[in-house]
Amino acid sequence: MKWIALLFIVIGLGVISFPFVQNQYVAYEQDKLLHQLEAEEVEEVSGEKSLTQRYEELNAILDQEAASTTSPETKEKPSKNLIGKMEISSINLELPILNGASMENLKVAVGRMSGTGIPGEVGNTALAAHRSYKYGKLFNRLDEVKIGDSIHIETGNHTYAYQVENVFRVLPTDLSVLKQPETGSILTLITCDPIQDPTHRLIVQASLVKTS
Repeated sequence: MKWIALLFIVIGLGVISFPFVQNQYVAYEQDKLLHQLEAEEVEEVSGEKSLTQRYEELNAILDQEAASTTSPETKEKPSKNLIGKMEISSINLELPILNGASMENLKVAVGRMSGTGIPGEVGNTALAAHRSYKYGKLFNRLDEVKIGDSIHIETGNHTYAYQVENVFRVLPTDLSVLKQPETGSILTLITCDPIQDPTHRLIVQASLVKTS
């Protein structure tokens, strides 16, 4: 009987420690990505999917994560196509940006949605991340961003400074947030809202004001 009691203790400790181990793994992956930032050409993810189809897939990934306090199980690894890092000083955020808003990428980083603009170039760059249950992780504090705040995107060659112009919420089916402008560079940040049982998407949009 003692070995049964010991087995339950070990299982209990494993359950308790799992969230900590998972958070440590995510932090390790993020730190590793941030320290290997290089200038890479942004390549589109293979396939002939429309922007509508890609947005539907993104919504499914965001909803699946919000339905559980743990990340969805996946055997895939995050993409190695690191295109930059994002900093929002007003909410003490620094995250790597990976090309492609896939389930694997969004577990550890911000994902650039394929079919949208390239940071610093003319167009609308859509960047998505999960609304983590843990305070200060991923886009957990994105709702604290205010109009006028600065967002910096750093690649291996340039740093792009964007200024927040709008913060709002839309239904997941609202594709207007992905509209591509003919002039100017726009940044659109996307996450679920509210954190639990999300019915909408929290959108932060900013315009490029400086390149260095």
